[in-house]
Amino acid sequence: MPYLNCYMFVGNLTKAPELRLKPVDGKQALCLLNVAINRDTRDEAGEKRTHTTYINDIEVWGPTGEACAHFLTSGSLVLVEGRMDVDRWQDKKSGAKRQRMKVVAESVQFLHIRRPGAEAAPGARRAPVEAA
Repeated sequence: MPYLNCYMFVGNLTKAPELRLKPVDGKQALCLLNVAINRDTRDEAGEKRTHTTYINDIEVWGPTGEACAHFLTSGSLVLVEGRMDVDRWQDKKSGAKRQRMKVVAESVQFLHIRRPGAEAAPGARRAPVEAA
């Protein structure tokens, strides 16, 4: 039986990329991205509603990760192609087993790079800001 693990989406970065591992001694760079994906629908009254889905924990490895960390900023519009994966570990304090879903990017296309003080990408909406 064939299997398929393909994930593709377009959205805006909710914060600046985080370069976790810099390339050293043959090891690849690791960059983490957080993206908001907006979807418009209409309610019973015909009013437009925007639903925002947040995709956190997007891993971008190697030269693509380095490029993401160098060029992208919060608000940049990207197309991400990749696969879903699961990290599993045991919590050091409680000993409980933990896991999290993540996207491992195979390709990241820069659709609109947002520069500080620049206008948002045409047609892009700013993701709602949640209080910390």
